[in-house]
Amino acid sequence: MALVGYFGLVIGIYVWHMWIEQTPDHAISIMLIIQLGPLMFPLRGLLAGKVYTHAWSMYLAIFYFVVGVWYAGADEDIWFGMYIIANSMLFFSGTMLYTRYAGRQSAD
Repeated sequence: MALVGYFGLVIGIYVWHMWIEQTPDHAISIMLIIQLGPLMFPLRGLLAGKVYTHAWSMYLAIFYFVVGVWYAGADEDIWFGMYIIANSMLFFSGTMLYTRYAGRQSAD
């Protein structure tokens, strides 16, 4: 669940800026670094199933929820904002559940 939300965010942001919204060439690298850069930090730990990475990734999911609300506030970007909100909630829920249940198993 966490990985579906995570990769939904990565793919959605990339596709939005590269093909749908057509961000100008001089700003595309800045936009992708700012919006996709933070998502690259937990990638290795999420794929490895590390509980600690899942735990702090919850805060990253909250940041992308705020980004989604920001996009949803604009009339022309409302569907992209709703997409980001849905994937960030999925990412948050997945990391929370994984942290809860994997943390219990490692404590036993």
